[in-house]
Amino acid sequence: MKRSEFLAAVAATATTAALGLPRPARAQGDPGMLRAGLKLSPTSMDPHFRLSGEQNILRAVHARLVGMSSDGKPEPGIAESWRPVNDGKAWEFRIRADAKFSDGSPVTAEDVAYSIARVPTIEGSAGAYQIFVRAIARTEVKDARTILLHTASPYPFMAEDMTEVAIIAKSLGPGLRTADFNSQAVKVFSGPYMLADYRFGEFVAMQRNPHWSGPRPTFDSAHFKVIAADASRMAALIAGDVQAVDEVSVPDIPRLRRDPNVNVTQIAGMRVMYISMDMDRDASPHIRDANGQPMTRNPLKDARVRQALSYAINRQAIVDRVMEGAATVASNLLPDGTPGTSSALRVTPYDPERARHLLAEAGYPNGFQITLHATNDRYPNDEKVAQAIAQFWTRIGVRTEVATLPNAAFFPAAARQQFSVFAAQYGADNVSYAYRALVHTYDRERGLGTANRTRHSSPRGDALVAEALTEMDETKRNALLARAADIAIGEEAIIHMIYHPAYVYAARKPLSVTPYYNGAFLPQAVTRG
Repeated sequence: MKRSEFLAAVAATATTAALGLPRPARAQGDPGMLRAGLKLSPTSMDPHFRLSGEQNILRAVHARLVGMSSDGKPEPGIAESWRPVNDGKAWEFRIRADAKFSDGSPVTAEDVAYSIARVPTIEGSAGAYQIFVRAIARTEVKDARTILLHTASPYPFMAEDMTEVAIIAKSLGPGLRTADFNSQAVKVFSGPYMLADYRFGEFVAMQRNPHWSGPRPTFDSAHFKVIAADASRMAALIAGDVQAVDEVSVPDIPRLRRDPNVNVTQIAGMRVMYISMDMDRDASPHIRDANGQPMTRNPLKDARVRQALSYAINRQAIVDRVMEGAATVASNLLPDGTPGTSSALRVTPYDPERARHLLAEAGYPNGFQITLHATNDRYPNDEKVAQAIAQFWTRIGVRTEVATLPNAAFFPAAARQQFSVFAAQYGADNVSYAYRALVHTYDRERGLGTANRTRHSSPRGDALVAEALTEMDETKRNALLARAADIAIGEEAIIHMIYHPAYVYAARKPLSVTPYYNGAFLPQAVTRG
């Protein structure tokens, strides 16, 4: 299908839907076009703008130097090989000879260097990518197909870092802005698809990249319609208005599994639902005493209070009753058994009596009042989970009000430190990333704590992570990361792990969606048979 024909089909579908008319048969039955229902709209078409789950769809149009398998293992991407050199103080990447952009031009080492250099220049992002290029002291282009990434000290995570940095063409110029991507002025792409059209909150449309040298995608084009409401997205699938959907709502999983016309696929997510607490400020904006008066002393700065709030939560009940089994209780940043997780950390037991005792010991026998912030459209049952946590806390005397916001408003507000305590999720490829971004003390200059929006801090844990970041021996490195988690999450309770969610997709037969460890919903992951 030509680009003009594809856009005409998309426009016709949108127009007839708005008028309440039947959809045209071509749009409904074109075997070369994937029609999918997407829960979240990407906030930007700039692949370097924001590190967030809804941006994963951009992996379809912007390839990475190192690819990542559906279960989270590095694999060849634009680079065919990589290796540490100079005692781990540099990494050499060799670019595939057949790697090309969508305009037919070859992907070169200069393009890689340009892409890496652009990442720290992006402004206005609520979830920056800087953490993935911060270790790079300089880039060295050896030849058109070889690039060296130099670091100040041995650094074992470079290949994993390069699974996150999108490669764009140097020909796009030094003044390339986020607005240029959003206005679709950018016409050159490195992934299996090219962006054809995009409207924030409405749809993302793509065409197959004719110069893509990797495995050929099943579909020549794809139209991802944003359907935020879970019920509407599931109804669209059942009715055949879309062929595949992501983030299947928890109550719908059993019903869809019984449907003979639907394939349901699922994977344990490399992700955690967590509670982040303001232990930085002396007075926190959404904490009041038992009588509802502002407090000049922030109780969350006391480890006993933080531990009490953790003991008050019945994690298994949340998994069983709220998530209906589509999750597992959490003790670590990533699921147990992931390299770098701690076998010493155990799921915090539900012990409301111990929680009350700790509160009294900390000087709050009558408790206090707090507001728990959460999203209401980002994660499966996110608002219900927040309400359940609030009930558990209220039972121990910490009267909790829940305030929820749409995803688009929640994270910018969290980044501005407008909350005292909030519930959210974080996903990562490995424990090092999760700790550096979510748990580590906030350090803008070093690109650490980029997702630490309540400024919690564990200097002892941070010191161990710093040591791990230069340890090239994997066994020793994982032991350091595990001990850091023991301290920060276990002993100091600076952040609470609640559960690890599953990612669930559904497609109308004969289609099936390959589930991704990070929740990505990609057109190349939808196959027939």
